[in-house]
Amino acid sequence: MKSYTGIIFKKELLDIFRDRRSIVMTFLLPLVLYPLMFWFMGSQQAAHFDGPSETVIASSSAAFRALLEDSFFDGASVSVVETDDPVAALRDGSADVAVSADGGLFRIIYDANKTSSSMSVSHITGLLSTYNHTAQALALAEMGISLEALAPVSFDTETLAAEEGEDPGGLGIFLSMMLPMILVLLLSTGGMATAIDLFAGEKERRTFEPLLCTAARRTDILAGKLGAVTVISLLGALTGIGGLVLGYILNPRAMTLGLDDAQGLALPPLTMLFIALIIMAMAVFFSGLHILLSTYARSVKEGSTYGTFVMLASYVPVFATMTKLGGDFEFWTAFVPVMNVTGCLKMVLAGINDFAYFGATLAVTAAFVVIVMLAGRYMFKKENIMLRA
Repeated sequence: MKSYTGIIFKKELLDIFRDRRSIVMTFLLPLVLYPLMFWFMGSQQAAHFDGPSETVIASSSAAFRALLEDSFFDGASVSVVETDDPVAALRDGSADVAVSADGGLFRIIYDANKTSSSMSVSHITGLLSTYNHTAQALALAEMGISLEALAPVSFDTETLAAEEGEDPGGLGIFLSMMLPMILVLLLSTGGMATAIDLFAGEKERRTFEPLLCTAARRTDILAGKLGAVTVISLLGALTGIGGLVLGYILNPRAMTLGLDDAQGLALPPLTMLFIALIIMAMAVFFSGLHILLSTYARSVKEGSTYGTFVMLASYVPVFATMTKLGGDFEFWTAFVPVMNVTGCLKMVLAGINDFAYFGATLAVTAAFVVIVMLAGRYMFKKENIMLRA
C-alpha cells in the first residue's frame, strides 16, 4: 500500500507557511525582539560593572569637596554640586548621591529605589576604598614598610581547568543560565499552535473526518502531521537562537553579565552529534505531546488550555536548574525529563563533555518519544477519541 505520510507532511507545511501571521510570530519576531532585549540587558549590566558615565554628588561638606580635588580622582567621572541640603537634591533627582560630614565621618546617602543612585554609591565607595588603600601604601612606603608585608596571608585564585592546563571554554554565566531555558521553552511552545490547529482546529472546521475517510492510513496521517509540527518547533527554536546570536553581535557583554566578552567554545564532533540528537528528540517529544492533547480536545480553546499545561509543566524543571552551572548536575538528573536536556546544554556551554550523561539523556528522551508515539497510535485507533466533539 502506498504511504501518504510524505503527501500529508508537504500539504501541512504548505498550509502553515501560507499563513503570514504565523511566519511573523514564529520566525520574524524572535529575530527582532531577542536582539533588542539583550541589547538593553547588556547595556544595563555594563553600566552596573563599569559604573555610571558620570556621578553627580550633592555635598554640603567643604572637606569632601576638597578631597575630590586630589589628583587621584582625576578622570573618575565625578562632579560635585555644592548645596546646603544635599538630601533634597538627592530626593528631587538632581544628584545621584548626597554627602554630608559628621565630624571626621562622611555620610554617603543614596536612593535604594533608583538604579542610577545604587550604582553611583558603589562607584563612589569603590573609589574611596581604593584611595584609602593607595594612601596607606604610600604612607607605609615612606616609613620603609611594604603594605603586602603586613598581610598575614597571601593568596591567589585559579580555576581547576587552568590548573590542569585545559581551556576552560564556556560562554559566560548568563548565557549558561539563559540559553538552556530559552531553548527548552521554545521547543515546548514552538509547535503548540500548529499542533492545535492541525487537530483540534480541523475538528472545528469539520475537515478531520473527511481526512480519516481517505486512502491514507491513520498512522500516515499521524506521522505526516507530527513531522510538520516538529519542523515548525525546530525552526522556531533555531530562529530564537538566531535572535540570541544577533543579540550577542550587538552587545557581547549581555551574554556574560556585563563582564568580559564570551570565551570561545570548541565542541568535539561527538558532542555536537549528541546535542543535535537530544534537541531533535526533545522537539519530537513536545510535538507529539501537543498532538496527543490536541487530538483529545474538542475545540481549539480546549486544546490551547491543555497546551498551556504542557508549557507550564516544562517551566518547573527549567527554573529549578536555572542557577545551576554545568558541573552541578548529578547523574540521576539525566533520568528526569527536560531537566536532563537543560543539564546537557549547560555542560556543553561550560566545556564539559560527559558522554555518559549525554547518552543517558538521549536514551531517556528517546524512550519518552516512543511512549508518546505509541500513545498517539493508540488514540488514532479509538473512534470515541478521534471523533470526540
